[in-house]
Amino acid sequence: MSSQEDLKKELNAAGPAEPLLPVEKKLIAGSLITGIILLVVLFVANRFFPLAG
Repeated sequence: MSSQEDLKKELNAAGPAEPLLPVEKKLIAGSLITGIILLVVLFVANRFFPLAG
């Protein structure tokens, strides 16, 4: 058997996936928003204060 078939069997044996809790959704959204904000801050900082190379 291939490893893909083994993985499919293991995932099917685990049962159905549970939906995300509201607090988990908020944590995911907060992490994504924080990452995007930090990328913008780094872009702006690099634009106005570039490292001399």
